[in-house]
Amino acid sequence: MQTRRAFLITTALSGLSFALPAWAQNATSEPDMLADAEPHRRRYLMEDTYGNIVKDEDLQGKFVLVYFGYMGCPDVCPTSLSTLADVMEKLGENTNDIAVLFVTVDPDRDTARELREYLGFFDKRIIGLRGPKAYTDHMVKAFNARYEFHIEDPEKPEEYSVDHTASIAFVDPGGRLIKRFPHGMHPEKITAYIQAAIRAAEQ
Repeated sequence: MQTRRAFLITTALSGLSFALPAWAQNATSEPDMLADAEPHRRRYLMEDTYGNIVKDEDLQGKFVLVYFGYMGCPDVCPTSLSTLADVMEKLGENTNDIAVLFVTVDPDRDTARELREYLGFFDKRIIGLRGPKAYTDHMVKAFNARYEFHIEDPEKPEEYSVDHTASIAFVDPGGRLIKRFPHGMHPEKITAYIQAAIRAAEQ
């Protein structure tokens, strides 16, 4: 059963609906685009770009935006990170109630230092997470996301691209996924949705 806070958030947000495009980057459909049918806490354990362990319970009490991507992504990830940076700017003082996570699906190439510098170009408040493949896969699965490496020339394995879920997951203070913002959604719409969620949580 949902808590009173979760119920209020879900009720307040039910009137906010947006057109939802398909899963981006060569995919055909995105799973779990809206809230969970049976909301549950999304569990994970990763490492930030300073070497600190980050677990889902560390962010309990905050709304969390989660995005899976990689530094070599040519356009989808930079666009989404720019959107997240715009949202953080528009939220202003409300950013104390929000944590933003960028989870790399290419930790072998995306080193901690380079990932920290990369994210800093967009907004220094975006937390970069990385971890061994098993931990990365666990977190990807926990959020019903996915990714897949593509190597066009077997003789050049270092030249690859990665298809990945392009939506931004929105998690409530209890760790439950309540919304996915599709790639390309305007920052103002995302901001309005988050502000409504924050107001509902304060009731």
